[in-house]
Amino acid sequence: MNIKKRLALTLLGIVCVGFLLACEKSPPYDAIPAPVTQESGDTDLAELLNSIRLEERLPGLAAAIIVDGKLHSAAAVGVRETGTKNWLTVNDKFLIGSCAKAFTATTAAILVEEGRLSWQTTIRDAFPDLNMLPEYENITVEQLLSHRAGLPKNLKEGKASWLIDYEFDKRRGSSPEILRLQYLEKTLQSPLIKPPGQVIYYSNSGYLLVGAILEKISGQTYESLRAEKIFQPLDIKTAGYGIPADLGALSHPWGHVWDLSSSFIVYKSDYPNFLAPTGYLHLSIKDWAKFILVHLDTYPVENHKFLKADTLKRLHTPPDTKEFDQKVMKFVNYALGWFTYITDEGYNLIFHGGRGLSFNAHVIADLKTKNAILIVTNSEVGHTHPQGQILKMHKKIKKHYSDRFELPFF
Repeated sequence: MNIKKRLALTLLGIVCVGFLLACEKSPPYDAIPAPVTQESGDTDLAELLNSIRLEERLPGLAAAIIVDGKLHSAAAVGVRETGTKNWLTVNDKFLIGSCAKAFTATTAAILVEEGRLSWQTTIRDAFPDLNMLPEYENITVEQLLSHRAGLPKNLKEGKASWLIDYEFDKRRGSSPEILRLQYLEKTLQSPLIKPPGQVIYYSNSGYLLVGAILEKISGQTYESLRAEKIFQPLDIKTAGYGIPADLGALSHPWGHVWDLSSSFIVYKSDYPNFLAPTGYLHLSIKDWAKFILVHLDTYPVENHKFLKADTLKRLHTPPDTKEFDQKVMKFVNYALGWFTYITDEGYNLIFHGGRGLSFNAHVIADLKTKNAILIVTNSEVGHTHPQGQILKMHKKIKKHYSDRFELPFF
């Protein structure tokens, strides 16, 4: 590896989705030791996670390890709610934020294989009668999924998704699919920030538009389509939308945020439901691992491959060598639902981070070794950038298993 590249990776390697590590002192929050029981999952991994959680001072932490294309271990430790002894289990559900973008790209890929959609389907193809600015007409599904459409991150650039007043017409209804259609209509009347195909600009809006396109083409809601095409065939039974604890405050984790008094508080809200194509998916760590096995091409469904090899390659291969127009790690590209990076050693990594308002998730998978690490916490931290912290935990897990197998990292 040349010196310039090594220096860039050293400085920016912990910044996978656009922000630099904030270096501040650790918070005074003291995580309480959690028991490791049969419900925690794999004992060795659970004990490792417990030590990491205490060191990083987190309420809860879950992880899964994939080795040689098979689930090696999964575990969850800590508390569902700070200040209690309501312990997490390996079957608890966690929000995985933008890690769900790969689910959206995969759903689109299935429709492509079925001949109902093309990667080159344009917005105008999907909505022939809709009023839109001319610059939107030839934007393709591939450009939307690879962040090459020139869209801003959100409908109103510069504002976080949860702070935006979308000014939807409530008389048209409030179901997620109606709100997604209105989001698309409003977006198509807003100028692009870059010409399509010029640069990579990470955009939640692009994935919401894909969600609306999939609904128009299939005649189904995005939620029912994803359940039919992904959750049911993979026997993923824990997937759903919204805050996990809303399903049962004592049986699933709450998310937590760091407040101004230097302590964690339970946060009982998150993104709006209509944002499902860009995030807002919850599921257990083991069910999430099933989906990752699909992308490692090692999860057979009824004795056949879930996706064709050429389709997987399309999902994992950036359409061009364009560079990001945002502050992200150098030498990284974006394919369809995945950040991508090929190391000097030849390891072919796909990865993604995901954050709700109060959860933090990340997955790194190596397409060459078919090994992967998945991590999710039920908290955001105030003393460091959340992506920096979660990648620090990835590194600790990799080191723990280094004498047994090679887990992926940058």
